[in-house]
Amino acid sequence: MADVDANETIAVTGMGVITSLGADPDTLFRALGRGQRGISKIRAFDTTGCRVDIAAEAPLPAASSKPSLASHGAYTRTAALALHAASAALQQAALPAAARAGAALVLGSAGAGTPALEAYLERATRGGSHRGRAAMMLGFPKRFLPDVVGLALGLGGPRATVNTACSSGAVSVIHAIELLRARHCDAALAGGADELTRFTLTGFCSLRAVDPEPCRPFDRRRRGMTLGEGAGVLVLERLSDVRRRGGRVLAVVAGYGHSCDAGHLTAPDPRGDGASRAMSAALKMAGVEPIDVAFVSAHGTGTPHNDSSEVRAICAALGDHARRCPVHTVKASVGHCMGAAGAVEAIAAISSLSEGLVPPTAGLTDPEFAEDIDLVQDEARRISGRYGLSNSFGFGGNNAALLLALPEGMA
Repeated sequence: MADVDANETIAVTGMGVITSLGADPDTLFRALGRGQRGISKIRAFDTTGCRVDIAAEAPLPAASSKPSLASHGAYTRTAALALHAASAALQQAALPAAARAGAALVLGSAGAGTPALEAYLERATRGGSHRGRAAMMLGFPKRFLPDVVGLALGLGGPRATVNTACSSGAVSVIHAIELLRARHCDAALAGGADELTRFTLTGFCSLRAVDPEPCRPFDRRRRGMTLGEGAGVLVLERLSDVRRRGGRVLAVVAGYGHSCDAGHLTAPDPRGDGASRAMSAALKMAGVEPIDVAFVSAHGTGTPHNDSSEVRAICAALGDHARRCPVHTVKASVGHCMGAAGAVEAIAAISSLSEGLVPPTAGLTDPEFAEDIDLVQDEARRISGRYGLSNSFGFGGNNAALLLALPEGMA
């Protein structure tokens, strides 16, 4: 078994992202800073019978086409989104050939395979051939997502799919870090991807968790989330290796925390205990005090229970600093990107650190928790400091927190 160095610093050397507000990190961050919202009427499928007909759809660039994936197995739009983000991240990282050939790929997804299942069932009800239905189902297992993307990009290292619901993207980053520290690879691509589907929309509508209007996280009038889609991928390497090859470091993952509420299938722990443990674990791993945290990128879905639970968790983890630490969420702008959310938001958090700017929470006009936490509204807020905390929470009480930091000397 490989030796594990738990103190090995892990650097981010590449980032790729696609959401309803842009197909690269800079475009996304500029839109977030202006308080833009990429939410509109759903075009991907017929919403007849749904109580909600809006979402944040991500237009794929022309280059992200089906033929580039079709020869490697089951094509899905989720895979195309992941391939776009992973390709861009690889290009920015400029990995040496050997590291790329042995690079690991860990992708989170809550809904990968759902479109294949929908197509299978639709064809079955119409009496299609058994062979045709079986071919469609090749795209259903979630394990095919990193296989398809990894083959398309020539990544020969370990591959894994993570499904911890809406924290999948962040948990994928954690798993990739552990692969690097155990020296199972010299580079790892980690993140998440999910596409908007009718099944996902109707499922959340049945839970009464979706707002018929664009979501309003942390607002007194919030009524639920807005669904989104997209992908975010980070290239991770051991800092010592990056320095040895003269690569560029965008940020480091200073710490992380992972916990489970083990309380309810869909509802968060109302006290926020599990989420608080994840945040505190991330700070402890980095040896960082709450006062050192420059901002919090909140999970912030806009559901009544999630927002109140997260506020309690932030207050428990940061103590008195919670009232002075800027808090925002990007979900009011790009929707809830499901398994991609944690990676998309980590990328936005790294942009916040490098630009010294925290975007506002769009749609926040009447903050409910203004006495507990410092919510960023109306316009972007200037910050200083090395550390930003990015929260991701999923069904089943799956909580993850990433403490991201600028390299020393860049703050």
